Amino acid sequence: MRLAAIRTAKEILAREPIYLDTETTGLDSKAEIIEIAVLDSNAHPLINTLVRPRNTIPQDATRIHGITNQMTAIAPTWAALWQEIRGVFFGRQLAIYNADFDLRLIDQTNRVYGLPHWQPGFIPLDIMILFADFRSVWDPYRNQNRYFRLEEAGSYLGIKLPNSHRALDDTLLAREVLIQIAGAGE
Repeated sequence: MRLAAIRTAKEILAREPIYLDTETTGLDSKAEIIEIAVLDSNAHPLINTLVRPRNTIPQDATRIHGITNQMTAIAPTWAALWQEIRGVFFGRQLAIYNADFDLRLIDQTNRVYGLPHWQPGFIPLDIMILFADFRSVWDPYRNQNRYFRLEEAGSYLGIKLPNSHRALDDTLLAREVLIQIAGAGE
């Protein structure tokens, strides 16, 4: 599995993917995106913005990422940002650490604003699953390779970038995890 993960990482990097991360009001079915960062393959930010949610940000969420209601008070809404975000995604390969979560939150936030369901043009690469295959630690309870948090992946690979639970920092770290996996076979 490790060699297949390295090969996949190299193939994805050759496509010059864009990297995505979000921060949210929570984890449940009512959570909304309150920060989004999208980087190009050279780590240049294409989007890096706070997002004003419809509902207040719970203190539990603020404790994790540090984003407060005051910080988002003058930020644009998701509805105001969506066309720009969608345009950045168009025709691009996405690479996301824990893709299911971020894609679910995009869809949930779209629903909050009455926007249509969005489906990426390419199947996004989930860097978390790729890292699980790369590290190959079997989880007998789930009968698959164990998933690791982003900071665990970075630490394992010796990456010095922080996992701050802020969208831009986490996107930079996820990008570096993919690059390190691709370079592991050299």
